[in-house]
Amino acid sequence: MSDPVFAVIGATGVVGKQVIAALLAHNVEPDDVRFLASERSAGEELDYGEEPLPVEPIGPDAFRGVTAAIIATPVADAKALATRLQQEGVWAIDLTGAFRGDQAVPLIAPGLNDGLLDRAFTGRIVSVAHPVTQLIVSALEPLRAEWGLMDADVTILASAALYGTAGVDRLSKQTAELMNAKEPDVETFVHRLAFNLIPAVGPIENGLAQLERHVLVEAARIWAGDAMPALTTTSVLVPTYHGVLATITAHVKRPVDADAVRAQLKTSPALKLLDVPADNVFPMPMLSTDDASIHVGRVRAIGQRVQLVASIDNAVRLADGAVELALKLAER
Repeated sequence: MSDPVFAVIGATGVVGKQVIAALLAHNVEPDDVRFLASERSAGEELDYGEEPLPVEPIGPDAFRGVTAAIIATPVADAKALATRLQQEGVWAIDLTGAFRGDQAVPLIAPGLNDGLLDRAFTGRIVSVAHPVTQLIVSALEPLRAEWGLMDADVTILASAALYGTAGVDRLSKQTAELMNAKEPDVETFVHRLAFNLIPAVGPIENGLAQLERHVLVEAARIWAGDAMPALTTTSVLVPTYHGVLATITAHVKRPVDADAVRAQLKTSPALKLLDVPADNVFPMPMLSTDDASIHVGRVRAIGQRVQLVASIDNAVRLADGAVELALKLAER
């Protein structure tokens, strides 16, 4: 039996390149990897370890022989691509959010509810939860499981990378323009981001910014069947290039102390505890860079209130989880 073949669709984008790095880290051989992108990128080569591999266009035969494909394209293209992959018998792992609200498509937070893939479900499309949702739910789940969780309030500090390559490039351009005494273009963001904070990530509807809505909808799906805590979120776009940091205040059902919280957080394979206050060791985006783990720290507990900070490299977290799911689906 031949080895499974994995395709990265949108291979030249920020997340696509992280998916490639994750495939390499999981020791997938170059012969078992395909890079796909739009006609504009076709003909380019991307390094896979020490071997350059071509970027192929998404043509009529692009998915022939592919076992599982990871979709890291703009969201507008994802539904048609996933539908086509499914029709051709290929597993589709969607990172774009196109299916996160679709009850017929499993929504997976890797390391938390992967067991859904062991159950029967219709179709061959799987959606990966937004990395910010993964951060919040994964950080809260150990508390919910041990002490019960009544409610949680989360402030999300998100970087320009949540807007992809365009966001990173625009932040660089705005910073350079301001440093040269020029008024920067606002394109990509609703306001200038350089040397500024924008208290909403995405358009606001009914009082909630787009990222906040995503988190609430996805958390409800991930915790479906369990006691869903009251969850409130505020998103802030900050002038950093990569990573996400969140401050979390949770109310649990029984009194708890900080040492017990730290011990419980250590039981989660998704989390990495960085919490040595005397040495100023705590989660920061710069420490999360290139790490698929969710960093947690600054743990404080008074009575039934727990406070902590969590950080991730959003692109790496999303990509690594997608590759783990692709490997698992290839064995079905």
